[in-house]
Formats: sequence, C-alpha cells, structure tokens
Amino acid sequence: MTLGQSLLVVASLSILGLLVLNSNRTIIETNDIQNDSEFGITAVSLATSLVEESMGKMFDAVVADTSNTLTDSLLLTPRASLGHSGAESYRGSASGTQDFNDFDDYNNLFLVYKSNNPSDTARTTGSDYEVIVPGIRSKYFVRSRVVYVQPGNLNGESMTPTWHKKMIITVTRPNLHSLRERQIGQAKADTLVFPAIMSFWN
Repeated sequence: MTLGQSLLVVASLSILGLLVLNSNRTIIETNDIQNDSEFGITAVSLATSLVEESMGKMFDAVVADTSNTLTDSLLLTPRASLGHSGAESYRGSASGTQDFNDFDDYNNLFLVYKSNNPSDTARTTGSDYEVIVPGIRSKYFVRSRVVYVQPGNLNGESMTPTWHKKMIITVTRPNLHSLRERQIGQAKADTLVFPAIMSFWN
C-alpha cells in the first residue's frame, strides 16, 4: 500500500467517524425533542381534563346548599377551609365517601398518572388518587391548589372570599430527563403550571 492509499484510508475513516458521531448526536437530540413533545401534550391534556371536570361542579358548597340568592361573598367558604371535607374524596374513591361537589374541593388534590409497568405498581406517598394509563412512559404528578382572587389582581391571592376562585394545576414528570441534562448534571423535573378561574355570577 502506498503513502497516498494510506492517507486515503485514514481520511475515509476520519469522515466515517464524524458521520457516526453526528448520527448519534442527531438521534439523541431527536429523542429529547420527542420526550419534550410527549410531556407537553400529556401535561396539557391532564391539566385540561382536571379543569373541565372541576368546572362542572358548583362554585361553592354554600351555593349548592342554598335556595336563596347569595349576595354577600363573605358567606362563601372561608379561605382557610377551602378543600374537601372528610365525607368527600376524589371520584368517591375512599370507602364511604362521595365525589367532590364544588370547585374548591380540588384544593390540595394530588393525582398520579402512571404506566402499567411492574416498577410503577407501588402507590406514591401522599397521593389522593392514582390512574394507570397504558402506554405512558413515565409518572405524571398532578397537583391542584384553589385560592380566591380579586378581578384586578388575578395573579395574587385574596385573603377574603370573593366571587372568583383560581385553580392552579401543576403537572410534573419527575423521572424522565433529557440525556443532555443528565450528562451536565442539570436534570430537573419537567413542570407545567396551568391556571384556570371560575367565577360566580348571581
């Protein structure tokens, strides 16, 4: 083999090595994009589903229990009492309880959506309700918080009851990170924050 042929072989191997490295990087980046897209679509779907479900409930327990016209917002559930009572559970899942009946029952709700993999069968500590979704690739934690808000400050929180309640849904995927984030030690949980406001007009 001549010097020229040897140089051609070395150049060919160098070009092949670059192609392989670029192919691997492209595959990793494509996988990261796919993971991010999957999270975005799934997280928005889960949050929207919870908003639609909660919007189908009464604005407040007082509204559900009264036949009179409610004219004073101070008669609504106090801020410190937002949430469900002991006689209620999400979808009536606890024995001897009934489903939520008003919007603020969703305060401090913690839902877990998980795959049917054997590794995901254990119950998550503190969850109120867990759903197995075939084909899902990781766990999704859905937490909701309900607060009163003033019309002039929808990003704040009212200390007194108003005719407007805001649900803040946080969807987190804690255990699936991009390869790049793991490599540089910046793996963080993917999170989506989804607000929704329900108002009562009398």
